[in-house]
Amino acid sequence: MDSLDHMLTDPLELGPCGDGHGTRIMEDCLLGGTRVSLPEDLLEDPEIFFDVVSLSTWQEVLSDSQREHLQQFLPQFPEDSAEQQNELILALFSGENFRFGNPLHIAQKLFRDTQAAKSGFV
Repeated sequence: MDSLDHMLTDPLELGPCGDGHGTRIMEDCLLGGTRVSLPEDLLEDPEIFFDVVSLSTWQEVLSDSQREHLQQFLPQFPEDSAEQQNELILALFSGENFRFGNPLHIAQKLFRDTQAAKSGFV
């Protein structure tokens, strides 16, 4: 996770929020072996989640080294691995079904359901 360490450890710039208190509710999550605090809205609201976890973020925000680091977690293919990984990334961000659903949609639902359970809404 070396290439993502600064993203996980640098504090987020928290501006004023709609609640009038100027703070956001943060939720601690484990990402691999690293504990990160993420805005609760990111975890609960699918629109916000998919605005952040998107193909445009992949292409325009992440550096080449960050993308390369993340690509090591994708399946390796015997032929044209880089091209097949690119197709896999496009399918992932376009919401394509991978046997039992899209992993990003499943992750967002798990985040949302976990948040609802913690809040006592389920």
